[in-house]
Amino acid sequence: IWPTVPLLPGVRKLVLHLKACNIPIAVATGSKRRNFELKTGHLREVFDCFEGNVVCGDDVQYQMKGKPCPDIFLVAAREMLGRKVGQAELCTSDEERERVKGLVFEDGVPGMQAGKRAGMSVIWVPDANLLDVDYTGKERADQILKSIEDFVPEEWGLPPYNSCQTK
Repeated sequence: IWPTVPLLPGVRKLVLHLKACNIPIAVATGSKRRNFELKTGHLREVFDCFEGNVVCGDDVQYQMKGKPCPDIFLVAAREMLGRKVGQAELCTSDEERERVKGLVFEDGVPGMQAGKRAGMSVIWVPDANLLDVDYTGKERADQILKSIEDFVPEEWGLPPYNSCQTK
């Protein structure tokens, strides 16, 4: 089933837009790399936009703790995008200000928690079944969307759709 999984509505438009606007982007997934590649291999138009900036849960070279720990988002920002965000437990005020620039799109509760614990803004796009789950954790998404199609880039300081030239 994985090699035929479609993109969620709005993902293609968003990723191609961010790429056209030269916004640094990365994937930070708890999936094993082999599974990630199986899930995305047929979606090259979109995933090639990340230019290899992908961190997977089994990338042992980074010695990450899994979500809801913030490690995977900090590794993606630091190692894939060259941002000075520090380590999970230690960061300077400059690194903290850099973390705030990160915008995470998440579909799961542990990922939403990890993004907030990383000091980043989080847009939570949960499965409809998760909207009714009684969540008692302290972390709260900055925005909850029913679909990525509802995302408005300029609300987050990003260029509006159709404002950047594709290459």
